[in-house]
Amino acid sequence: MATSNEHMPRLALLIDADNVSSKYLSTILSEVPKHGIATYRRIYGDFTDPQAAGWRAKLLDNSIMPVQQFSNVKSHKPGEHAGKNATDSALIIDAMDILYAGKVDGFVIVSSDSDFTRLAQRLRESNMLVVGMGRNHTSISFRHACTTFVNIEYLSKLEERDDSSGNKGDSDSQDSLDDGIATTVSLRDVEKVVAGIVRNNDSRGEETLLANVGEGLHNKFPDFDVRTLGYTKLSRMIDDMDRFELSEASDGVHRVSIADTADIRERVIAYMREQLSKAPGQTMRLSMLADEVYEAFPGFRLKDTGYSQFGKFADSISDIRVQGANRQQVCLVGRGKQAG
Repeated sequence: MATSNEHMPRLALLIDADNVSSKYLSTILSEVPKHGIATYRRIYGDFTDPQAAGWRAKLLDNSIMPVQQFSNVKSHKPGEHAGKNATDSALIIDAMDILYAGKVDGFVIVSSDSDFTRLAQRLRESNMLVVGMGRNHTSISFRHACTTFVNIEYLSKLEERDDSSGNKGDSDSQDSLDDGIATTVSLRDVEKVVAGIVRNNDSRGEETLLANVGEGLHNKFPDFDVRTLGYTKLSRMIDDMDRFELSEASDGVHRVSIADTADIRERVIAYMREQLSKAPGQTMRLSMLADEVYEAFPGFRLKDTGYSQFGKFADSISDIRVQGANRQQVCLVGRGKQAG
């Protein structure tokens, strides 16, 4: 992203005070500049409610304009704020007014409420950048309706851990931090997408830049964030993956390629055993297992094994058998010696 302010996206920061605690404000304000400049900074809620006291003390210092919304109908549901629906409506109306004014390039919607899913979809339909920020329990529908989703609950815990321990690289603290954190993305998911990006570029005779990988991952997973996977940089995460090689040119540009490893055959065999061990009855369709292998190992070439058919290669492994009337099933059998 360009460092000059005039080239950065202009954003409307809209906060749902009824749905987000004021303790996350520092995290929110730290994240916004990574996406653009907040030219609108508004927060919606009933600030006469004692539960909003935490917000009232912080709004003036942080130049956030409160939009007072009294409750129109009292709620009798336990734990539900009386003015929730009125607050949601006020935020949505303001968002559409700002959209039609044409003075911003995107929106930051801070809420864990799935009711804003349609708003996010509508803003994206108008070519707006939509950054969602919410807590761990935010619904998948709202996360995926945004261009990018940021888990502020996780980032807040990350800040607290770093402030208290001063040990940002401690793996044990990272493991405890990850407990209970919801995400739609796993490292396995990331590997598959990266492999697909590299494979597609290779087929066109093009190099794969690290920036291409980051863009592709965000397009596939709006809530992708290397920090929730235990990394601070995308380059460090890619470099840790055995399947890829990360190189840096003299111009400082990073490029990603499939690793050329001599032990890929043994890794493929181990992967086949792993997939079969997890399958019902330790049996899979041969075509399904082949698809899994080629997706997981884009650099794998069957001819390097000495076989022209995947079924014959699978049958050569001592504890794997191809069976069935049409030899379309593959299963895991008693472990014997390793395939030669």
